[in-house]
Amino acid sequence: MANGVSESESTTQHNEGLQAQLRLFCHLMLGSADAADRVMRQIYHRALDHQDDQQHRQSERDRLFRIAIDLCDAHCRSSHE
Repeated sequence: MANGVSESESTTQHNEGLQAQLRLFCHLMLGSADAADRVMRQIYHRALDHQDDQQHRQSERDRLFRIAIDLCDAHCRSSHE
Protein backbone atom coordinates (compact mmCIF):
# COMPACT_ATOMS: atom_id res chain seq x y z
CA MET A 1 0.00 0.00 0.00
CA ALA A 2 2.85 2.34 -0.89
CA ASN A 3 0.68 4.77 -2.84
CA GLY A 4 -2.16 4.91 -0.29
CA VAL A 5 -4.54 2.73 -2.32
CA SER A 6 -5.53 -0.64 -0.91
CA GLU A 7 -5.55 -3.74 -3.09
CA SER A 8 -9.37 -3.93 -3.02
CA GLU A 9 -9.66 -0.25 -4.02
CA SER A 10 -7.22 -0.84 -6.85
CA THR A 11 -9.18 -3.87 -8.06
CA THR A 12 -12.45 -1.91 -7.88
CA GLN A 13 -10.93 0.94 -9.89
CA HIS A 14 -9.59 -1.54 -12.46
CA ASN A 15 -13.01 -3.24 -12.78
CA GLU A 16 -14.83 0.09 -13.10
CA GLY A 17 -12.33 1.25 -15.72
CA LEU A 18 -12.68 -1.97 -17.69
CA GLN A 19 -16.48 -1.78 -17.51
CA ALA A 20 -16.40 1.84 -18.76
CA GLN A 21 -14.13 0.83 -21.66
CA LEU A 22 -16.42 -2.07 -22.59
CA ARG A 23 -19.53 0.12 -22.42
CA LEU A 24 -17.92 2.80 -24.60
CA PHE A 25 -16.75 0.18 -27.10
CA CYS A 26 -20.26 -1.31 -27.32
CA HIS A 27 -21.86 2.13 -27.58
CA LEU A 28 -19.56 3.05 -30.47
CA MET A 29 -20.11 -0.30 -32.20
CA LEU A 30 -23.88 -0.26 -31.82
CA GLY A 31 -24.62 3.47 -31.92
CA SER A 32 -26.96 3.33 -28.93
CA ALA A 33 -26.52 3.56 -25.18
CA ASP A 34 -29.54 1.30 -24.64
CA ALA A 35 -28.16 -1.39 -26.95
CA ALA A 36 -24.76 -1.07 -25.25
CA ASP A 37 -26.36 -1.61 -21.84
CA ARG A 38 -28.18 -4.72 -23.08
CA VAL A 39 -24.96 -6.13 -24.53
CA MET A 40 -23.06 -5.33 -21.32
CA ARG A 41 -25.42 -7.60 -19.39
CA GLN A 42 -24.91 -10.34 -21.98
CA ILE A 43 -21.12 -9.95 -21.83
CA TYR A 44 -20.92 -10.65 -18.11
CA HIS A 45 -23.50 -13.44 -18.34
CA ARG A 46 -21.52 -15.16 -21.11
CA ALA A 47 -18.22 -14.59 -19.29
CA LEU A 48 -19.59 -16.37 -16.23
CA ASP A 49 -20.99 -19.23 -18.32
CA HIS A 50 -17.62 -19.82 -20.03
CA GLN A 51 -15.31 -18.87 -17.18
CA ASP A 52 -13.67 -22.29 -16.83
CA ASP A 53 -13.14 -22.72 -20.59
CA GLN A 54 -11.11 -19.57 -21.13
CA GLN A 55 -9.75 -18.66 -17.72
CA HIS A 56 -6.12 -19.63 -18.25
CA ARG A 57 -5.76 -18.84 -21.95
CA GLN A 58 -6.64 -15.14 -21.98
CA SER A 59 -6.53 -12.18 -19.68
CA GLU A 60 -9.86 -11.00 -18.30
CA ARG A 61 -9.76 -7.85 -20.44
CA ASP A 62 -9.02 -9.78 -23.64
CA ARG A 63 -11.73 -12.31 -22.89
CA LEU A 64 -14.39 -9.67 -22.17
CA PHE A 65 -13.52 -7.66 -25.28
CA ARG A 66 -13.64 -10.81 -27.42
CA ILE A 67 -17.12 -11.52 -26.07
CA ALA A 68 -18.12 -7.88 -26.69
CA ILE A 69 -16.90 -8.06 -30.29
CA ASP A 70 -18.85 -11.27 -30.91
CA LEU A 71 -22.06 -9.92 -29.36
CA CYS A 72 -21.86 -6.52 -31.07
CA ASP A 73 -21.17 -8.20 -34.41
CA ALA A 74 -24.14 -10.54 -33.96
CA HIS A 75 -26.35 -7.61 -32.94
CA CYS A 76 -25.31 -5.59 -36.00
CA ARG A 77 -25.90 -8.53 -38.35
CA SER A 78 -29.34 -9.26 -36.93
CA SER A 79 -30.43 -5.62 -37.15
CA HIS A 80 -29.45 -5.45 -40.84
CA GLU A 81 -31.35 -8.57 -41.89
